[in-house]
Amino acid sequence: MPAEQRRLITSAIDSAEEQLLQLRGVQTGPTAEVARRLLRGLGHSAGLIEAAWKRTAVAAVNGGVPLQEVARWVDMPVEVLSQMLTAGRQENGG
Repeated sequence: MPAEQRRLITSAIDSAEEQLLQLRGVQTGPTAEVARRLLRGLGHSAGLIEAAWKRTAVAAVNGGVPLQEVARWVDMPVEVLSQMLTAGRQENGG
């Protein structure tokens, strides 16, 4: 995973942790606003993580690891993983 992507994920997770502390009352602020920011940050982090694991899965398959093995690593049926990776290539113009 590229260093920039790791940095973005780490930053998003750190932000989410800070917002969780706000929910626990360590800092003041309306609960709804803190929850909204937390969910937005977690959603962004989830997107980054999903993109990272898909890139890693593609790299593994392109490197010669059988699709069945990669599917086992990500605990996903082979057909579903194949469709996701194919859809990702089409979205990226591949």
